[in-house]
Amino acid sequence: MSADSVLYVADDTADRVVGARQGALVLAKGDCDNCAAYESQIRRLLEEGQLGDLVVGKIVLNQPGARGFKRANPWLSEVDFLPYTLLYARGEKVDEFATSKGTYLLERAADAGFM
Repeated sequence: MSADSVLYVADDTADRVVGARQGALVLAKGDCDNCAAYESQIRRLLEEGQLGDLVVGKIVLNQPGARGFKRANPWLSEVDFLPYTLLYARGEKVDEFATSKGTYLLERAADAGFM
């Protein structure tokens, strides 16, 4: 599966990103300016083709549809900074990091062998 835009996911659709060959799941909140800026930078990278076949999804933690994800990932209570990105390779988490720069996502995805 290849995506050319950021998918908005919830509990019932997060597997579209997590289960992808190469996926990046961005954890965000609806009222987070850094999250919105990060998404904008990711959209630009996707439009320019810089993220290759990386499937990028965003789950908004303070909106309905994220309860199951939060329950299944109790470590979320220790995340101090958003946006927070999880990189997955076919369902296996391979990296995680907090950043608000799209270029850092590009770097980490390359380090994970996604590019």
